[in-house]
Amino acid sequence: MEFPISLGVHQGSALSTLLFVVIMDAISHDLQQPILWTLLYADDVMLASEHKIELQRQVQAWCGRLRIFGLKRNVKETEYMTTDEDESSSIKVNGIELPRTSVFQYLGSATASDGGLLVEVNSRVSAAWSKWRSLTGVLCDKKIPERLI
Repeated sequence: MEFPISLGVHQGSALSTLLFVVIMDAISHDLQQPILWTLLYADDVMLASEHKIELQRQVQAWCGRLRIFGLKRNVKETEYMTTDEDESSSIKVNGIELPRTSVFQYLGSATASDGGLLVEVNSRVSAAWSKWRSLTGVLCDKKIPERLI
């Protein structure tokens, strides 16, 4: 069903969030797997699979479904990660090869392809130091009374 749109919902409106959730539910209702292989958070989608062929199928299905609803995936933010270092084939969507990454960021956490936590720990330590540096000007200023800190 198609109908003309003359006025959209303003970003930040309480209604825009509800409409987005309704649309994402309609898009994903039969694409989600029984086990948690599909994670949805806001406008982010994370797909997981034990086999690259199945992941290729999932990505293609999502792209097709988004197209039906007049949406498209953000090519710049779409990537894939594999834990098999010897894997040489790639994932393609509509003839476009997706970039392979060794570190996957999702909801602020970093996951490395080798399963290690070093990338996540380094990221958290770096964020903490960055926050400390941004606050030292106030915290170490002798002109500010101690009771305010």
